[in-house]
Amino acid sequence: MWYWIGMSALIYFLFIILEESIYLLWNRYVYGPKQRKARLWNNRITLGIAFLIRLHLKDIRQKHTRKVSSH
Repeated sequence: MWYWIGMSALIYFLFIILEESIYLLWNRYVYGPKQRKARLWNNRITLGIAFLIRLHLKDIRQKHTRKVSSH
């Protein structure tokens, strides 16, 4: 009995995965890939990294000017 319950559940979940995959592939085919969102995230990540680098360089410059002025 447990065999049939397990097999039924497995077939059901495989069917759900197959159906969702077909749905996503069809939407990608019809509407195209979401390049705009990918570009948006890439821009955000790039801006975040650039901000951190500028912040780090600013901190290094301030430390350097403090060392120079204290001598």
